[in-house]
Amino acid sequence: MVTRVALLSFSALTIMAGFHATATAAASEAAATHDCAGSPPDAVMTLPAPLSRWARIVCTPFGHMLSGHKGWMWIAPDLDPVFIPAQSMEKNPEQLGNKIYFTKIDVERVKGAEFADAYGVFHEGFDDSEVKPDGYRVEMTTVQGNTIRMYFFDYDTYAWGMSCPQNKCDPETRFMVLDRSTPPKPRQPSI
Repeated sequence: MVTRVALLSFSALTIMAGFHATATAAASEAAATHDCAGSPPDAVMTLPAPLSRWARIVCTPFGHMLSGHKGWMWIAPDLDPVFIPAQSMEKNPEQLGNKIYFTKIDVERVKGAEFADAYGVFHEGFDDSEVKPDGYRVEMTTVQGNTIRMYFFDYDTYAWGMSCPQNKCDPETRFMVLDRSTPPKPRQPSI
């Protein structure tokens, strides 16, 4: 299973349709140098748990983005970091800095039918005997009024994320969330 997880982390995954590699590279470069000073008072700068364990807000010339927390990496198929931008990336991103941000980020643990539906889409092609993770719905609202829905599946030492545009989850948007200090291992069953 560990080998399968490691191999899947390098499989063909995407996160945001229209978020081009050039924008990702530019945002990655900019994230290291852009300052969050001057962010509006209604900008979300602190994330709720458990998202705060794996994620952080980075400020870039293209606006605020959700990204891997220090020590964690979010990886896409081409091994570039995964960013979730507050700015709509359907067109060429504009350099609007701290004027584009998240106004609300909610995290809710999911169970029952909602978990079964999201996990069913996420888990397509994976080992059916694998122990089920904890599931979380993350809804982000941007200053532009857009809502981004995602699900995260927490396996303790690693996690997976998946985007659900228009509330329809897409397994092609899966990405892995890895703790750089801990190799992924299967989650132990609860007793």
